[in-house]
Amino acid sequence: MEYRTNKQVETRARQIVPLSNDDIDQLTGLIDGVRTAADLMESLIQPFDGEIDVSTMSRTVEGNR
Repeated sequence: MEYRTNKQVETRARQIVPLSNDDIDQLTGLIDGVRTAADLMESLIQPFDGEIDVSTMSRTVEGNR
């Protein structure tokens, strides 16, 4: 199941652990942030057709680690 809506996330979270409404509010904020970051990363990957050399992602502009 894909958890794209807040209701889906809330339903699944409540199946795993008991949560208060305040917990759900905090979880929703966290999930929204993760969702936004994932969408931004996905938009960066698009031009490369999914082929990225992740071994170079930790290097600086000069090539240092």
